[in-house]
Amino acid sequence: MDLNRKISTADAFIFKYYRVVHGIRISAAFVITLIATTYLDLPESTWILITLVVVIGPISYLGNVLPRAWHRTLGTLIGAVSGVLAIYLGQWSLGLMYLWCGIVMFLSAYFALGKRPYVGLLVGITLAVTIGASNHDIEVALWRGLDVTLGCALAVFFCFIYPQRAFIHWRMRLGAALNSFSTIYQLSSSPNVIEKPNIERYQTHLMKEMVTLRSLISPSVKESKLNAQLFEATQVYLRNMVYSFELLHTSYWSDRNSHLNMLWSKELSQCQKVIHSEIKSLSNLAITGELVSDFSGHDLQKLMNELKQSMPTIAGDEMSIHGYLWLNIKLMEDLVSLRRLIIYALNLSQE
Repeated sequence: MDLNRKISTADAFIFKYYRVVHGIRISAAFVITLIATTYLDLPESTWILITLVVVIGPISYLGNVLPRAWHRTLGTLIGAVSGVLAIYLGQWSLGLMYLWCGIVMFLSAYFALGKRPYVGLLVGITLAVTIGASNHDIEVALWRGLDVTLGCALAVFFCFIYPQRAFIHWRMRLGAALNSFSTIYQLSSSPNVIEKPNIERYQTHLMKEMVTLRSLISPSVKESKLNAQLFEATQVYLRNMVYSFELLHTSYWSDRNSHLNMLWSKELSQCQKVIHSEIKSLSNLAITGELVSDFSGHDLQKLMNELKQSMPTIAGDEMSIHGYLWLNIKLMEDLVSLRRLIIYALNLSQE
């Protein structure tokens, strides 16, 4: 997939109302499949509909659906073969059938606690479905296994029709989170605010965004083929920024005299403008994939040196002032690292 393509208006609309789109997709898929199976009069066709809903019902992203469909197909095939063999053994000896079912269920439970729990679970479920065929009919058992496999294929087919990609949603969520960061920073450091603003609701919103972003990492890795550590590192920097903003806000407004003196510092004012601009730039980078500026190297070092030199010239509580200036320096360094990670994620490192 094109990792750095600009998120279109259609993509933005779909992911803004992704739950509605997901509901429409499943509804259309179910009705179309129901009409087709009724027209073709397929035996045991109920299992096609059940599988369709089970595979794409709880999840909407292509990166989740593909492995889930594969795991369901694999588990179904193993379970169906085990069920057919159990029926065959039952024609000779019920004891052998019970022994075989016991062995298969043991393995199902054992692997259900492993790396691919869905496969292990489906082996046991399909075994139960297969041996539950009327009068232990092998033909009915085979049709059930075939219908489940067909249901998986249909689930993947419908997901490929304008698929919802977790990586695009991750980019949009990342851009929105960074935009919230810029709002908090601007609100906290604005010279037009005369009393300490309440940023608690913004912080609560950001923490929820962190949870959402983490849930998108796994399917995004499968879709983009990027290293999971890249997403995890981005998550770490975003979480650190949440804590940094809280400390910045506290130290900036902790002492009125120090706050007024920092407010009149030209070096600090310039630093705040650059940081706010850079956060907005990163938000735009995540959504559009366009690398506008390069906030690193000489410019960063120059700003850091100016801030360090301005520390002795700002009167007031030394701990609050030094803490606030140091946190801004640390924030600039984190923004440079975060920019680098986003560039790698969008495959812009060669541009």
